Amino acid sequence: MNQMIVRTQRLTKQYGHHRAVSQISMHVRKGAVYGLIGRNGAGKTTFLKMLAGLAYPSSGEIELFGMNGKKAKEVRSRIGCLIEAPGIYGNLSAYDNLDLKCRFCGIHKKGYIEEILKTVGLSDAGKKKTKQFSLGMKQRLGIGLALVGEPDLLLLDEPINGLDPQGIVEIRDTILRLNQERNMTILISSHILEELSKIATDYGIIHHGELIEEITREELMERCGERIEITADAPEQVVPVLDTLGVRQYQIIDSNHVWVYEGIEKSAWLNRELIRAGTEILELKVCSEKLENYYLNLTGGASHAESH
Repeated sequence: MNQMIVRTQRLTKQYGHHRAVSQISMHVRKGAVYGLIGRNGAGKTTFLKMLAGLAYPSSGEIELFGMNGKKAKEVRSRIGCLIEAPGIYGNLSAYDNLDLKCRFCGIHKKGYIEEILKTVGLSDAGKKKTKQFSLGMKQRLGIGLALVGEPDLLLLDEPINGLDPQGIVEIRDTILRLNQERNMTILISSHILEELSKIATDYGIIHHGELIEEITREELMERCGERIEITADAPEQVVPVLDTLGVRQYQIIDSNHVWVYEGIEKSAWLNRELIRAGTEILELKVCSEKLENYYLNLTGGASHAESH
């Protein structure tokens, strides 16, 4: 069984009358890139702050690396985080910013800073002051600062927000490299599901402070991949025919629809066989649902566009 790096139980944060996070029970397994998806204001930042120890829960429990309560506080040193804007001194170079953080953490290893700069793709930044950095470079330096002390878990809050396409690719590559080469567990929040789908292995979808679904990449792709949609007056008549034809991967969606997840290229044959068997098919078509649509359907529609 996969070891859980993060496990929360009914985690809640209340600010006055506003409940920013409501009873979230989440599971992040070792080695995962866990995508926390939600609109702006959904509670993602507050949730990550509680994991990092930057905000105190109103109720509920946090278990980190198998430890909870006071013991969880003791293992927080194994967490690196980039939450909100990275704390960077604009008049200093990337190297000097990292040097300050290393001194603060008591790290004096030769070549340590150069290795981090290489990891986040800033080896060529030289003596350039960070106030002259692009937003993407600042985000990569923020990740570099979070890597000081070799954390086992990295928390990244909207690291691709506001970046140009090149910046997004660079951050994405950095995250994948950390995950694959260092086997680092990464929890990354975003409101852009399409972008996270390129790197995440697991997803938690958060809406109005509540976790409404946890799902693996495989499950998500199965739901959002191509499928044959059969519309019929009586789906229960369709099912025995599918069984007879050897079709196994299907699902009755509602009182009028059956979705088939295999043999997409044989949709014409399937249509012919269903009619031959005497079923009354109103429509049979091949569809694919975009990830963004799947997310919108779960969280209740198009007002999501406002958060871009």
